[in-house]
Amino acid sequence: MTYSNPQSTKLGLLDDDLKMEGKLLRLCKDLETKIRAPIANVPFQWHVQRADGFTAAEALKADWKTWEKFGRHTVWAKHQEHTWFAAEITVPEEAKGKVFVAHFTSQWQDRPGSTDPQCLAYLDGKIAQALDGNHTELVIERNAKPGNKHVILVNAFTFFDRPLVGFEVDFFVRNERAEKLYYDLQTPLDVAVRLYQNDPRRQAILNIVERALRALDRRDGHTDAFGAGLPAAEKIAKEIYDLVDTEVQPQITAVGSTHLDVGWLWRVMHTRDKTGRSFATVLNLMEEYPQFVFMYNQSVLFDFLKQDYPEIWERMLKKVKSGQFEIEGAMWVEPDVNIASGESLVRQIMRGRKFHIEHFKVTPKTVWLPDTFGYSANLPQIMEKSGLEYFVTSKLSWNDTDRHPYDTFFWRGIDGTVTKAQLITAQRYDSEEIFTTYNGDLSVSETMGAWKRYEPKAAYNEVVMSYGYGDGGGGPTRAMIERGTRLERGIPGAPKVKLEGIVPFLDRLGKAMDANPAKFPTWNGELYLQYHRGTLTSVAKNKANNRNAERRLRELEFLGAMALSQAGHAYPSETLAEFWELVLINQFHDILPGTSIPEVYVDSDNEYGRIFSTLSSQNGPWHAAAQAFAKPGKDQLRVLNFTSQNRAELVSLGHVGAGNGLATAGGTAPIQKITRADGTTENVAPVGNIAALGWTAAQVVSSAPAAKSTLSVSEKHLENELIKVSFDKAGEITSLFDKTRQREVLAPGKAANRLIAYEDKPMEWDAWDIDRYFEEQSWPLADSPTKISVVETGPHRAAIRVERKYQKSLIVQVISLAAGARQVEFDTFIDWQERQQVIKAQFPFDLNISEIRSEIQFGHVKRPTHRNTTWDRARFEASMHRWVDISEADFGAALINDSKYAYDCHEQSVRLTLVRGSTFPSPDADLGEHRIRYALFVHEGVADLAQVHRAAERFNNPVAVIGSTSPQAQAAKDFGQFSLAQVKRG
Repeated sequence: MTYSNPQSTKLGLLDDDLKMEGKLLRLCKDLETKIRAPIANVPFQWHVQRADGFTAAEALKADWKTWEKFGRHTVWAKHQEHTWFAAEITVPEEAKGKVFVAHFTSQWQDRPGSTDPQCLAYLDGKIAQALDGNHTELVIERNAKPGNKHVILVNAFTFFDRPLVGFEVDFFVRNERAEKLYYDLQTPLDVAVRLYQNDPRRQAILNIVERALRALDRRDGHTDAFGAGLPAAEKIAKEIYDLVDTEVQPQITAVGSTHLDVGWLWRVMHTRDKTGRSFATVLNLMEEYPQFVFMYNQSVLFDFLKQDYPEIWERMLKKVKSGQFEIEGAMWVEPDVNIASGESLVRQIMRGRKFHIEHFKVTPKTVWLPDTFGYSANLPQIMEKSGLEYFVTSKLSWNDTDRHPYDTFFWRGIDGTVTKAQLITAQRYDSEEIFTTYNGDLSVSETMGAWKRYEPKAAYNEVVMSYGYGDGGGGPTRAMIERGTRLERGIPGAPKVKLEGIVPFLDRLGKAMDANPAKFPTWNGELYLQYHRGTLTSVAKNKANNRNAERRLRELEFLGAMALSQAGHAYPSETLAEFWELVLINQFHDILPGTSIPEVYVDSDNEYGRIFSTLSSQNGPWHAAAQAFAKPGKDQLRVLNFTSQNRAELVSLGHVGAGNGLATAGGTAPIQKITRADGTTENVAPVGNIAALGWTAAQVVSSAPAAKSTLSVSEKHLENELIKVSFDKAGEITSLFDKTRQREVLAPGKAANRLIAYEDKPMEWDAWDIDRYFEEQSWPLADSPTKISVVETGPHRAAIRVERKYQKSLIVQVISLAAGARQVEFDTFIDWQERQQVIKAQFPFDLNISEIRSEIQFGHVKRPTHRNTTWDRARFEASMHRWVDISEADFGAALINDSKYAYDCHEQSVRLTLVRGSTFPSPDADLGEHRIRYALFVHEGVADLAQVHRAAERFNNPVAVIGSTSPQAQAAKDFGQFSLAQVKRG
């Protein structure tokens, strides 16, 4: 096909211009073929070891010549396992004095370097480098000596259950002089074809490239005549780099890196090996290229490397000291920062910084999150209080509607804290999209595109790009470094390139922003990603486990501290460290968001299960610390309150016989049996004045006075002294009336707690995305068969049970109202069997508002409820933590939840997103049972917003009961309590 330049019209290219470009590109391609001279008939025979669990230590000691012989037609590969290959290589006579190289060929699959096969090569017993679809060459010997023998072992990991045929190796000598000339010419040629037709630098480069190519005799491959022409061609090529460009040029800092997803299309255990392979390749490149600087950040992977690959670890430490291997980035993993709690984010930073300081003597100052799916508006405050100065990402450029207007900016958080933010701007020069990449290739196109894409150019003339294959690791290649080296030398028409780490760039940027802050724009509030909105809901069980684990570990920490200070009980530091590490790893930005393969969640379920079983065990550290702290005695209970507010509420007592009562300092109340949506039952009783951050004594007694109830219930209504709830025949709420204010909460003629299924078939990235058109087709569950029954009549709580069948799924709700409560609770059980649908619970309110408040880490944000602008319309699914609130100045309603993170709000209608059914990368994601609790809390509007937070805190932190539930004939005379919040300092 005739050569064409996709930008020919824009660049004003004529026929002669295109002919010149096509000719020179073809001749450079011909020069590239002169770099490698094949050597035929090198004796080589693979032997293969197929045993599962075969270790590197075993392979290095093995008599590999006894292994099965392996040929070019041999079938191999295993599902999520390793296969070992071994062979001996004898340097042939043709390689004498040259660079002798082995080239590997396999059926590298769709993401070379990320999937199958991924190999680690050992040469003469030492780790050499990784082999994958992007790294296929291994230098056997430089200045090769014929007859020398080398043993090569390859540890080949395959993930998918598909057979591979053969694992080919061929040999060549590399003419590094020809290679250098090729990059000396090809790199500036790539610049020239992107310059305007009337740019004199274009023609100057093209003319020099042509003269250099014409100085070579390329007729018959790797001939003496070709070698004789190299000196003249090299001299001519040098003229390009002697050309003088304009004095003022933008500068691109090119940082070698590799993005390593801790879990995604592979399990965490496999990432441990990916780390070893990637870093082995990087260290090998550092030996060849002293100018090459590589940066990495995630402390957890350094920890894995230290444990699994001590040989690579020691080599890496030397490069850290020399400055070639840069340590930066403060977090343990690159977590999701919308869903993880504030405490979790602080711990991510604390654990990451501690590791870097202890092992590398480096104090990081950057939050490096190139691939995380949106950024909490309180991250600036968390960063500043953690001693961090810079925030770096790329993902904001993935917006599906609006381009984020700034690539360098001040980011102002909800408390007024300001941090410095930078976007990675690498993209193809001819791209018309806003998308940029953190997995750059350091091509001329991406380098020139990085400056073309950058804003604000008037404020600063330096940008940053990271290069190296990533997501599944792999890192930079020789070609990337060779191109970067030429760009660093300087090519007219291209930005200056500096091969360096991220820290020097950020130091210069920080000084410029501090010196003249008015030149740089400021972004206020959250950095909302207009993409991947489904990550707030996918794999709901994992998100519920995360929140539960965060809560339980906070409880253990409190109990441990109290038990130590009150009773000298040993503090559970090792348990806390171990379990927090599991939680932090599972907050990685493809695990917590629900965008990983099923095996990842098998592992995370087991890890969370270990946490919960340990903390729930009567012999475990939680109960041991609670007993030491509260000392319930043989016939009393201790009601533990882990919040900083005194509480008065129903307390679960498990299964206590009917007719008993619960005695406290406030008297004795009858015990009531309540029903959960999943069909289980338990017994509850009210306890008043439960001490904040402490315990209150109680006792089960064998009799209790009859209690007067303020509750009224039927299949059509729930009512207490404060609110009245009315239902229609389908079990949806038609009225929620505030008796105190004599005001209806819901919009007239509309139903609340309206469960609706929507078609959820995004254009791509199934588990990641909910697309705007999801609401165009929907099916109200009220149209399905419904059973309604009264299940509780008081005296403390009244409830109705609503059961619906929807297609193959079952949805059960126990909707309850407690005496004296201002909130209606929806205990929900879903046996979900649908694919590519999403269930939302809708609440239309009779309120005049234009914004909604949503809890985030250590605070809340306000978001518009209208769709005035494209930015407003694109925010059709947003993040929350425990509550969202829609309020007028003196009247409002909040939706509280125990495990959900997504909602949407349009005008006066709020919908909680309950469950999805994505099919990629996990075909069966979210199938099965879900237990969800949420509540509608009525309050006095913006004036008492603090009460919403307090209600959500209570909802998410149930009081715990320890001690004896055996009924006693008589109540104790004294019921004590302890509150850390009331301890007076001497």
